[in-house]
Amino acid sequence: MRWERSFVHYCRPQRRRRGANVARSRRRLEASMRVLVVGAGIGGLTAALALRESGFDAHVYEQARVLREVGAGLALGANAVRVLHRLGLAEALRTVGVRSESWDFCDWQSGEVVGRVPLGDAGEIRWGAPFYNVHRADLHDVLRAAVGEEHITLGAYCVSVDQDDTGAAAVFADGRRERGDLLIGADGIHSVVREYVTGPDLPTWWPQIAWRGLAPAAIGREVGLEMRQHVFFGPDALFVTYYVSSGRLVNWIGCTPSDGWREESWSARGDRKDALVPFEGWHHRVRALIAGTDQVFKWAMFDRPSLETWTKSRVALLGDAAHPMMPFMAQGAAQSIEDALALACCLSADRDDPQRAVDTYASCRRDRAAALQAASREQGRDLQSSDPAEVAARNTQMRQSPDAPTARYDWAWGYDVERAIADH
Repeated sequence: MRWERSFVHYCRPQRRRRGANVARSRRRLEASMRVLVVGAGIGGLTAALALRESGFDAHVYEQARVLREVGAGLALGANAVRVLHRLGLAEALRTVGVRSESWDFCDWQSGEVVGRVPLGDAGEIRWGAPFYNVHRADLHDVLRAAVGEEHITLGAYCVSVDQDDTGAAAVFADGRRERGDLLIGADGIHSVVREYVTGPDLPTWWPQIAWRGLAPAAIGREVGLEMRQHVFFGPDALFVTYYVSSGRLVNWIGCTPSDGWREESWSARGDRKDALVPFEGWHHRVRALIAGTDQVFKWAMFDRPSLETWTKSRVALLGDAAHPMMPFMAQGAAQSIEDALALACCLSADRDDPQRAVDTYASCRRDRAAALQAASREQGRDLQSSDPAEVAARNTQMRQSPDAPTARYDWAWGYDVERAIADH
């Protein structure tokens, strides 16, 4: 199909010509559209890679002085993996990722598998690409290497944005000013660029704490944890775990009611003893993973309402700057990755009018991102219900309709962003 080859058509010949004639390629990029990407997270780096593969002069500006991605694991559905494959990262993903055999929904006390979503080969056949569990830092390193250090500026804290009829500019805390044809805000939930586009607002606090950690794989093997993603759901809480880093580590996240703590940070330290308290009486695998983790982190969860406006002339938002979401659909990073390819496709199709191209990008992405924000909130409520009747109905449906949990994710994981752009 033509849509399956369209992005490759833009990218691969350019990559070969760069190998054959670096000087000519450099002159071509210098003469092409310059795009400033504010933020070197997964969304920003994927956007820079997709744009550069399409022949745009994209450069990333990151406030951190040392580019070291923190956090823990990510679940990458086929919708995100398909994009990364098209950007030439299939082998790198195979190296750092783990192909879980299934996504198992388990009772919080007995460990009974109430429902199962087949992944592995079955998932690849159903959704057209593999499902990977990866360490966030591993994926970040893969993207960083693909973009190239020379296209990333560190210690560049963007404090304001301005523009005129011919371009947009980022102003940094040290007084530097960079100008391009377009500016993309990929600077996260506390985005400076978002405030420029939409005006000031505050993120919405979800009254839960997410406890996070990485346990040695030996702990997982000792408690019989298979190469599957497990979701233990209980009253007002849940616990998700899977292997990452080529199977060397077990990532886990436990979501529990908050005591009012509101620090939104990947690097805030927690106490292992405190993390064990809300999981008293839970399945022994849950408690063993927490107890076997040296460093526990905690994260207050926030999202924001869906945006009607993603762009302001030559400035556009991407990823968490546009649509932060709860983790319960495992689509936060995936939607940033989809955004990145959508942006590159829209700009490639309308190079003569970049402002119109970013407006097209926003119109293509808004409804999907908003739907997944809403679905993530709803899934969080469903999986952590404490109402006995709701729990019984949910578990009965999973047991009696084995395909129901799988079908629930078809619209998320079976989505092809490049085809959606072509059909828009």
